[in-house]
Amino acid sequence: MWKVGALVVRVKGALTLTQLKFLLVGGASFIVDILLFLYLSQVLYWPIFHARLMAFCVALLLTWMGNRLFTFSHRKRRPIGTQVLMAALLACCAASVNLSVFYLLSELREPSGLTAPVYLALGVLSGLVVNWLGSNLLVFRH
Repeated sequence: MWKVGALVVRVKGALTLTQLKFLLVGGASFIVDILLFLYLSQVLYWPIFHARLMAFCVALLLTWMGNRLFTFSHRKRRPIGTQVLMAALLACCAASVNLSVFYLLSELREPSGLTAPVYLALGVLSGLVVNWLGSNLLVFRH
């Protein structure tokens, strides 16, 4: 258990409070996204694309609200409609980068049982960087 505590201390030292809040909001939204998707597609038998679209939209709004009220609450606020639109456009850009990195890595070398999760993680990480930069510098700028 002490190793987990040491890891938390190291991460806290490497990230700002705003970055930690951003990761917390994103992680919570991801959990809602996947659970809602599974519920809609597996329990309510929605078509998979409709379930994915609905879960994405709910997660997007949750992420925007969490970042507006928690992560970047200390910053000047834009009008809600403008900020939601900017957040949606940013999410689409980040998703495009995420999928593009995964696709390009897959084209360079066929995904296997070992490399597929690495490609996925690198795609997610690249999308996270785009999301952080866009949120910090554009959507919720000072």
